[in-house]
Amino acid sequence: MKVSFLIHTIYGIGGTIRTTLNLAEELAGRHEVEIVSVFRHRDEPLFAIDPRVTVVPLVDTRPSSATNEKKHERHLQPAEHFPENEARYKEYSRLTDERVRAHYAGAGSDADVVIGTRPGLVAYVAAFAPEHAVLIGQEHMTHNHHKPGLRAEMAGFLPKLDAFVTVSEGDAASWRDRMPLPGTRVLAIPNSVPAPVVPPSDTSGTTIVAAGRLASEKQYQVLIEAFAKVVARRPEWTLRICGWGDQKDRLRARIDQLGLYNSVHLMGPRSPIEPEWVKGAIAVSTSRHESFGMTLVEAMRCGLPVVSTDCDYGPREIIDDGEDGLLVPVGDVDAVADALLRLVDDPALRRRMGAAALVNARRFDPGPVAKRYEELFTELGAAATHRAARRPRPAPAAGAPTVADCSVTEDGTLTVTLLTPREGARLVIEGRDFPVDEHGTATVPAGTPFSEGVHPVHAELPGAADAVPLATRAVDQRGAMRAAERQRSGEPVRQLVPYTRNGALHLRSWVRPAHAEAGDVRIRNGTLTLTARLHGAAEPDGEPVLLLRRRGKAPLELAFPGTRHGADGFRFTFSCAAPAARQQDPHDVWDLWLRYAPGAGPVRLGRFLDDVVEKGSLFPYPPVALRKKQPLGLVRGLARKLAGKPGERTVVTLFHSAANDLVLSVVDKPAA
Repeated sequence: MKVSFLIHTIYGIGGTIRTTLNLAEELAGRHEVEIVSVFRHRDEPLFAIDPRVTVVPLVDTRPSSATNEKKHERHLQPAEHFPENEARYKEYSRLTDERVRAHYAGAGSDADVVIGTRPGLVAYVAAFAPEHAVLIGQEHMTHNHHKPGLRAEMAGFLPKLDAFVTVSEGDAASWRDRMPLPGTRVLAIPNSVPAPVVPPSDTSGTTIVAAGRLASEKQYQVLIEAFAKVVARRPEWTLRICGWGDQKDRLRARIDQLGLYNSVHLMGPRSPIEPEWVKGAIAVSTSRHESFGMTLVEAMRCGLPVVSTDCDYGPREIIDDGEDGLLVPVGDVDAVADALLRLVDDPALRRRMGAAALVNARRFDPGPVAKRYEELFTELGAAATHRAARRPRPAPAAGAPTVADCSVTEDGTLTVTLLTPREGARLVIEGRDFPVDEHGTATVPAGTPFSEGVHPVHAELPGAADAVPLATRAVDQRGAMRAAERQRSGEPVRQLVPYTRNGALHLRSWVRPAHAEAGDVRIRNGTLTLTARLHGAAEPDGEPVLLLRRRGKAPLELAFPGTRHGADGFRFTFSCAAPAARQQDPHDVWDLWLRYAPGAGPVRLGRFLDDVVEKGSLFPYPPVALRKKQPLGLVRGLARKLAGKPGERTVVTLFHSAANDLVLSVVDKPAA
């Protein structure tokens, strides 16, 4: 049969997009499947889409596209068939009405099943889908989530459906109780999550991972405050939050207020997410509301025990409390902290729960979920006019990108595996080539002497005139997280991290005779304290010295004595007023160096012995604002005060350069 999904956009990132693709890909092995994307706002989707699935975009809103239709006359007129109380109502128009109607009335009207994936699109399905088709609405939120006005509108079109599918039994019961739909079958089928393509976590690390939109209903402020209690007792643990959203600045400010900038990192969106989950030892969710809990299942499929708030409705249907995770009351900071600490302090419990999570989450595999949908289609009388025998994925077309997985082990060995093995293929990295075996795997031995910098990875394929870049499916960076542990005294410092850049596989290499790896940074009352550890061919001797070296036409060096901690550790404290008092230009830049012994050449202070290639925006430190000192400062200050103008400020900020070295900026802040 032919199955048609109607979605807001397939080109973004989010739970509805992900679960639609999971289901569509599984169905595509036995049926003809299309995804009708009302909007196309970027050239390529952020998620990989199975080539067996046909994507049909209807309205082009790409900013740089010559066919951009945002100013189309019909797109400037309000929609007639999209519910006015739907959250995205203002994005829809007469143009979207017409395009959806035309698609299902024209050549595409042979769909046997049409599935709407949000309330407004369910209304479109009810209005425009072919008469012969089975009509299904999906509820990816909950009955309680929708405002009364929207529920009233939904009461008008839901009865036109053959089935309305929620993602939890609890929500299905709410719909049956509060909005009876005679003639429409209301049932629950969970979202599906495929098995990850990376090995599961061994839960042995010290990282807690959360993922999802940075939105108020996710209550990340509760998580941050709970983690403050965790890190107060276990300072070696860190929290990573993956996702984007409008709460980012508020969360960043709270992290800084609590002094957690060394321990809590807003990692931005990550796709695919599985390589980030497996870096963790524990997963956590503090949502106020969940319709299902895709991130919970994703984390469990990666072998992580999960701490989750017991919100309605999803988590309690996913997590077996005490078996594969822990459920805690919504909004309870202490309960979240206690649950996290229980797992932090008991590695055996983490391993046991992680193993149980891995097994229990298999019930959400796309195969069983798709089978339930197929049974529903048949029960509702969907025709089988387009049914076809299961067919394999099509072979890559000529010119299609060569796709690979990549991983780095704890000893620094790199493996690259071509998803389509080619006999005689070789990898080429910085002029060196590495053979690809019959399984499509090439091994780059630990310690291979690459130069410092960014190196694209290419494949030489038999019969091809030129080496081709490698697109990536998954890059497993876990081994890079413990790079500091594999450094050997007396040997050069080497670090090699694979990552995706502009869609292609690259390696970031650092090679230095000696290196000072920065640790915690503390900023309080205008004073900056930092720790570091020396690695490589260098022997600490005597008292260490921190050097601030100003760049530019007026170079200057400031020296601050520090203290030794252990065989190779250091600690320094200095006032941010010192470089500010010597400001030469409106924007001064100072590099940080460590002199570890009298007469020794200094080494840069930085942070690259982990998995994060570009820390600049991910590991920020709070700025320090100082009153700007100028000639006749008292007179000028009094004059500004009498004029009602704010005093001028100098802002001192510590940050990571593109190479992840520590840099200090001193910048004039214009008066407001």
